[in-house]
Amino acid sequence: MRMSWLFGRNNALRAPLVIALLVLVNALFLRALDPLALARLRDFAFDEFQRLQPRQYSPETPVRIIDIDEASLAAYGQWPWPRTVLAELVDKLTEKGVAAIVFDAVFAESDRSSISGMVRELGAFTDPETVRKISAAVQDSDKVFAGAIASSAVVTGFGFDLNGGTDPPRRFFGVAFAGDDPSQFLPQQVRTVTTLPLLVAAAKGNGSVNTDHDSVVIRRVPMMFRLTGHEGLFPALSIEALRVAQGAGTYLIKSSGASGEMSFGEKTGMVSIKTGDLLVPTDAHGRVTLFDTGHIPQRFISALAVLRDKVPPAELEGRIVFIGTSAIGLKDLRNTPVQDTVPGVEIHAQLAEQMVEQKFLARPDYAVGAEFLYLAAIGLLFVWLLPRLSAAKMAGAAITLIGVGVLVPWIAYSHYQLLFDPIYPPATLAAIYISGSVLAFMRAERDRREIRGAFGLYLSPDVVEQLARNPELLQLGGEMREITVMFTDVRGFTTISEQFDPPGLTRFMNRFLTPMTDLILGNRGTIDKYMGDAIMAFWNAPLPVEAHAVRACETALAMQARLRSLNEEWKAEAEAAGRRHIPVNIGVGLNTGKASVGNFGSSQRFTYSCLGDEVNLASRLEGQCKTYGVGVIIGDNTRAQVADFASIEIDLVMVKGKTEPARVHALLGDATMAQSPAFRRLVEKQAALLKHYRAGAFAEALQMIDGCQAAAEAVGWPQGYYAMMHARIDGLIDDSPPDWTGLYVAKDK
Repeated sequence: MRMSWLFGRNNALRAPLVIALLVLVNALFLRALDPLALARLRDFAFDEFQRLQPRQYSPETPVRIIDIDEASLAAYGQWPWPRTVLAELVDKLTEKGVAAIVFDAVFAESDRSSISGMVRELGAFTDPETVRKISAAVQDSDKVFAGAIASSAVVTGFGFDLNGGTDPPRRFFGVAFAGDDPSQFLPQQVRTVTTLPLLVAAAKGNGSVNTDHDSVVIRRVPMMFRLTGHEGLFPALSIEALRVAQGAGTYLIKSSGASGEMSFGEKTGMVSIKTGDLLVPTDAHGRVTLFDTGHIPQRFISALAVLRDKVPPAELEGRIVFIGTSAIGLKDLRNTPVQDTVPGVEIHAQLAEQMVEQKFLARPDYAVGAEFLYLAAIGLLFVWLLPRLSAAKMAGAAITLIGVGVLVPWIAYSHYQLLFDPIYPPATLAAIYISGSVLAFMRAERDRREIRGAFGLYLSPDVVEQLARNPELLQLGGEMREITVMFTDVRGFTTISEQFDPPGLTRFMNRFLTPMTDLILGNRGTIDKYMGDAIMAFWNAPLPVEAHAVRACETALAMQARLRSLNEEWKAEAEAAGRRHIPVNIGVGLNTGKASVGNFGSSQRFTYSCLGDEVNLASRLEGQCKTYGVGVIIGDNTRAQVADFASIEIDLVMVKGKTEPARVHALLGDATMAQSPAFRRLVEKQAALLKHYRAGAFAEALQMIDGCQAAAEAVGWPQGYYAMMHARIDGLIDDSPPDWTGLYVAKDK
């Protein structure tokens, strides 16, 4: 196959599509295999969900942990304790009315600290009769412990260990099942370590202390086990504790094939376990997913406090209590999704809490199929969209669909405790997008480099970037859009230029134009062109600019402020060079309105610019800055959009080339100045001046000039406006027009 088929210019859409489709097919194949690495990845994601929103601990849940903590060990010695102490602990708990006492321990050997055991060892040193009499006088501590167990509802523990024996643990219950035989789905164990038969015989229940962790993190714990060579099932410590607490005698296990369960003839595994009034949903292997709260100190009651009667009865009455240890030295520590190194007994207690509260995390049977179909459907949509959407739109679609792939599993977890994979489908979609976009991006970047090289020298950076991203804009014509246009010009440039030679004038203009340009571009303006010492710029094109009139006015004020600092620099340089400094002043005209913006020119050469009546008015307003002796003049449309700025109306003027008069305003400062009392006084005096002036009361208007001038000085507004108005009104007094309307017709552009 020729490579041109894949990369040829006539097949621009084909390469991204083929690459993306290959990624999708391989991802679906890998998902169907579902290797262990993917399962681990899902587990890590579900762990993160639990860290973000763990199960809320409720102190009302009747489950507590009697903790053989460091303080208890300090008081009663190292573990294992004498069985007489444990008997006392059981008696104390029974007196407090607990519902069940559950030992997270296996008492596989007789009590080494028993006095009766020590007496029996005396046989090597004394006569048998003496040993018999002493033995009869003391109690065996294991029997004492068994007696305490017999008078309470106690669950003993057994464990599965490869170094253990083959005898099965004792069972205190019956098992019934609906559907397929559950034993075929359960984890199989080979050997056991059991508690002494004397103690087990006195108990009401017997459960496995194993958490069957398949990684360093405990995530799922089997509720039932099977033992090689033996029939019957063996329960976990947590569910056995709940059976004993309820006084139930049976486990009812529901598996695939049971009534109401749709398995389509497949042996899909276990569904649930019921004991007493509690129904416990499980996964196919009879496991319950740990819905972790993290380590909660409120669960724990010190064994020392129980033994010394410092625990109120209300704190224990009716509770299921697990007896275990948090002591670091006993090394019964586990890692859970939410927290590292929590006491192992706390895992059993949390599982019991979940079952009592009926709060379970579940990965539904349909999750795998749903994830596969979702990935296939959305992946094909991605492949279809890649060659049809622009890069920006495709990126938006990718972000949206990938976000949905993460957000939906989070909602399923946080609201419904359902576990759906938030990693593999979004990661696959990201891979499809990246791989499918890379060729298109490389090709587009090549075209952009060509455009930037061709236009970067004479178009504004924003326009160049827009053309690079949208080459279809390289055509004559434009669009109607509201913009704010700025024209600036240096006053008396001819006089200023006479003091420089050509290289010096170039350096001077660069020093002037560079900071002015920086201010315009920094405020998101577009430089249209430089015309000698003049600048034309506009806002809100080619890219939308929010509050464009405000930005333009801010720029005009900033340009005036920057020019003042430049004049100080130039003055210092002129004095150092022994020449006269001529201050540089600029006029700025701003107007807002609809204009045609786009590429104008010929098919051989064109430029991005703006055309229209409002653009022409902006140019005329700049020209009137010299007439009115002010730095910045703005049109009425601009004034309406910058009402918070400090501006005053200065005239109603008919500019050159216009048939309609324009109301023009001088821009003095920002909103801070507008709030000052001095500026408000100026506004009042200016309004009164214009009222008399337009009414033809020239003598009254002339009398107000001095007050207006003083108000302007109080504001700090440098201007020649009132001197100009004084001369104009003085002339009107001498030669009052008979048809005076208050309109001034401009004589210059």
